[in-house]
Amino acid sequence: MLPTIDERLRSAASLVSPGARLADIGSDHAYLPIYLCGKGIVSRALASDLNVGPVLAAKENIREYGMSDRIQTLKADGLNGVFAFNPDHITILGMGGELIISIIDKAEWVKDGKIKLILQPMTHAELLYTYLLNNGFCVEDEIICSTSPERDDRMYRIIKASYDGKIRECGLREALVGRVNIEKYLARYDEITERYIRRIIRIYSARIEGKNRSAIVAESEIMLVGELENLLNRPKKT
Repeated sequence: MLPTIDERLRSAASLVSPGARLADIGSDHAYLPIYLCGKGIVSRALASDLNVGPVLAAKENIREYGMSDRIQTLKADGLNGVFAFNPDHITILGMGGELIISIIDKAEWVKDGKIKLILQPMTHAELLYTYLLNNGFCVEDEIICSTSPERDDRMYRIIKASYDGKIRECGLREALVGRVNIEKYLARYDEITERYIRRIIRIYSARIEGKNRSAIVAESEIMLVGELENLLNRPKKT
């Protein structure tokens, strides 16, 4: 029996390649490494966390599930000390986008095309996405998932990227939604992606109203909302 994980972690797990050597940063109770090892997807894993409590909890869970021979733990800040484990997949889930940027930026060794980064920011996904493109990372895949059909604040964007050295630019629409997510949505209708886009429209529509009340021009916001509404209105396969 494996631990029960929610749709957010299952979506992240689906982006891990079979046979991967995984480092899970901010692993907390190590549920993701345990799940992936138990499914036979990951060969070896490292569960790393900044705080003692989660590391001790991770060790206990790893022992309980009989995986001490495959999963090791590390108390570390970000990616400090992780290089020695030699991972080819790194997951950083449930942190703010700016914190994830800081963690990646301090570890030059992740700029290796063989290393896959699987990232799930809780905030400022657009800043993380832009950072990746502007700093030589290629976004290989993306997922928008939801852990609640009723609550829009329970939707999450997961990004899989690797370094290829090419510097890329992106507009605000792509930064907020993601190129791969847009391509998937145009190819086939997806309710969760539509909900995600509509949430962005509501946020920027409120900003437009606020600027209008202050007699401030909201040209970029109006353009963005128009682009997103056009995206929703494009014909898609079901």
